[in-house]
Amino acid sequence: MGTTHYLTTSEGEKEDNPRWYRQAEGLLHKHNQTMARRKKGSHRWYKAVHASALHQERTVNKRKDFIGKLIYKLYHHLENNVLVAEDLSISNMVKNKHLSKSISDASWGTFFKWCADIAERDGLHFHQVDPKNTSQICSHCGQKSPKKLSLVIRTFKCQACGTSLDRDHNAALNILFRAAAALRGERWVTDLNEARNKNEAQDLDLQNATQLTLFDAPTGFPNL
Repeated sequence: MGTTHYLTTSEGEKEDNPRWYRQAEGLLHKHNQTMARRKKGSHRWYKAVHASALHQERTVNKRKDFIGKLIYKLYHHLENNVLVAEDLSISNMVKNKHLSKSISDASWGTFFKWCADIAERDGLHFHQVDPKNTSQICSHCGQKSPKKLSLVIRTFKCQACGTSLDRDHNAALNILFRAAAALRGERWVTDLNEARNKNEAQDLDLQNATQLTLFDAPTGFPNL
């Protein structure tokens, strides 16, 4: 998940972030200015309040429409029967004053919840894993970067094997590999959090996944 791009898949595909609130912010400010100029409690003031509320409702609906269509695309259009995502602590992330507005605008919590709900409804699977160091570890050889990469560095270059990947693509691969390791009963930094589809959780079989081949060991991946 990201703010520049809404998400990056393990195949390297990116989904642009529409930034709904950012787009609506200018008009919302104008509505608030109109309310401030009018006498509180008057007919014209209530009219301005209604216009502002309607504008905000449209923004929320655009966000929900995008998220719903994106999840349907990931599951059904791309024929994935398994989705794996990072288990983000969003409540802590929004404390960053530089990114709080963008994180809230992306509404990742709604995305994760709807992924789980649709997985349960349609007999699919959605899992979340600990995202710790997923952007700091090479997805090809498993070596951790000796120096912590700041957010401004968008390309991961492994000093051990020479692999060069987009930072988000590298992290997406690591998230997928962690889920695969957990499903095989292995311990690799994190435990898998099984989300929904409770009736099938004990008999989980992901070998039919067409896009996310969780049981295929990646080339060059270390034995754990």
